[in-house]
Amino acid sequence: MKRKLSERQEQAIRLVSGEFLGLSVKAAALVMHITPQAVNRLLDRARTACPQLFPLLTKQEADAKGLLAAGWTNEEIADRLQVGLSRVSQIIGAINDKQGSQYERAIPRMVRYHPYLDSQIKEKY
Repeated sequence: MKRKLSERQEQAIRLVSGEFLGLSVKAAALVMHITPQAVNRLLDRARTACPQLFPLLTKQEADAKGLLAAGWTNEEIADRLQVGLSRVSQIIGAINDKQGSQYERAIPRMVRYHPYLDSQIKEKY
């Protein structure tokens, strides 16, 4: 089966996405030993190949999404992220906007992906 994303595109997504490392494009460029413009080109090509992966969540949005999926209340999320309740509402709104949902707490329960699972999956198959 042919891959939709190159390994470099996948690396760029993992470095920049809040659900993984959540680095800035500039920091990702330093890690990958390329220019920030090259990272943006990789992300643009990845967006074309797999639009369902975009837009990427920020680190704070990814953390809040995981806590919502675990059933935490807005107050508990605010305490955990050390932000105010109004900021939690903004974060939830941003998540819903990015994922095309119109409900305040529309994030379903899900299993969170962890990068360390990659090696286990590759070993199994």
